[in-house]
Amino acid sequence: MNYSDDFKFKNYFNSRNRSLTKDQKSILDFYQKKISLESFCELEQLDEYKYISLEIGFGTGDILLNNALNFPKNLFVGIEYYKKGIAQLLLNMEKHNLKNIRLFYGNAFDYLKLAKTNYLDEILIMFPDPWPKKRHWKRRIINKDSVNEISRILKSNGRALFFTDNKGLAYWGLRHFILNADFNWEIDMPINCRNKISTYPSSRYELKAFKNNINPFYFKFIKH
Repeated sequence: MNYSDDFKFKNYFNSRNRSLTKDQKSILDFYQKKISLESFCELEQLDEYKYISLEIGFGTGDILLNNALNFPKNLFVGIEYYKKGIAQLLLNMEKHNLKNIRLFYGNAFDYLKLAKTNYLDEILIMFPDPWPKKRHWKRRIINKDSVNEISRILKSNGRALFFTDNKGLAYWGLRHFILNADFNWEIDMPINCRNKISTYPSSRYELKAFKNNINPFYFKFIKH
């Protein structure tokens, strides 16, 4: 990445992290240590939950919040680079007094490398940034290394759900998962990947796709 690309990359994330409200700034300051990379390993101490799900890039946290409210015996973990989304979800967690969500800020791959082997039951990658330009493909969250880490940290029979409304990213993600020998693509016919396979609520990105008459791709991969 040259200086120009690096500058644009940082500006992209800076633009997404502007316009925090006073309450959002306050709660981010309060939870600064708890949402850091250093605190991630403390997850291993939480052994009272029967099912652990990780969402990579949760955006505004609609799915995380809904799941935590409906499944109080499960632990829901989220990693996001979007400070406004983290802050708003932290406020909602306090509003509902939720104890079964843990949030972390930063680059998801840094966290994946730290996670314990055979630890998670589920990983969600819901409508990630497609980075459509070829020179930006290296920024996509799904690649050979990240899929290897996802395989390592999922339990046997654990699942990875990957949803996108971008055709190029759909083929890219599918290729990386099926090239990993640890995963089976759970589907009867390839065309069925256009049918939703989860009972989880729709995120605003999925709803936006529907509004634009785009039928998303829905992939489920099982670690064997």
